[in-house]
Amino acid sequence: MPEIENKLKEIMSLVFEVPTTEITDDTNPDDLDNWDSIGTINLITALEDEFDIEFEEEEILEMLNFQLIKINIEEKLEA
Repeated sequence: MPEIENKLKEIMSLVFEVPTTEITDDTNPDDLDNWDSIGTINLITALEDEFDIEFEEEEILEMLNFQLIKINIEEKLEA
């Protein structure tokens, strides 16, 4: 679902204050300076608002990179 991928990149770009071109499937907290605990909270909040979904604590802990976040969103939207 390219629209989810594009929207996720836009949100991550805004939350972490980086260009969307710096975000790849493998982008993880080690790659972005602003991806710390507060950044994670801001990201989760923005994703829940944008996609009208809610993440469980276990799901948030599994969001280790862009690809895993995208998969998690897609699974929630398909459910």
